[in-house]
Amino acid sequence: MKYGFLGTFCAVATVLGITATTARADTSISIPTDRSISAATGQENPTSGTAAPTKRAYNNPQSTVNPVLTRLELDTYKLVNKYRQSRNLPPLEIDPAISAQARAHSEKMARDRHMTHDGFHERADSISQTIVYRKAAENVAYNMGYGQPELVAIQGWIESPGHQQNMTGPFDLTGIGVVQNAKGEYYFTQIFIRKAWYVKDAD
Repeated sequence: MKYGFLGTFCAVATVLGITATTARADTSISIPTDRSISAATGQENPTSGTAAPTKRAYNNPQSTVNPVLTRLELDTYKLVNKYRQSRNLPPLEIDPAISAQARAHSEKMARDRHMTHDGFHERADSISQTIVYRKAAENVAYNMGYGQPELVAIQGWIESPGHQQNMTGPFDLTGIGVVQNAKGEYYFTQIFIRKAWYVKDAD
């Protein structure tokens, strides 16, 4: 059995050994429309409340799977909202377009057998075509050999300060993609979005 979860902090990855398994983690990333980065927190925050989303050309990976949630994706979504409820936070609303981006990334990780945040700016840019957002963040994880892989992924995120911060952050939309490859490995991607009209800035 193995599991892993990954984040980035100033593009530097750390290797950690956790209870006889291998995990790669440091902290998760979040980006707003203007791409400014706070090295102190690992969070990217807008320098202006009126900044427009950055538009640029890129190859946008499209999921080959229908964006309707699978059972495992739905269970993961429910667990995240249950955790938020335990912290007296409002639930996240699932969005099919965000889930399509999350699943496309999980599909790529599952094919490559490599857990990464590569392409997150492109995923965020694609989301910005239909959702004007103030802030975005992403958690990824993988595991295999567990009867309830979603529980292992969520627990890993809860135990990691950066990932837990994304789970409990002032977001209102989310998308989730979970894909299993031929080796039996499960790859998870969850994208968090705070819409630009979000009134109370909790940062």
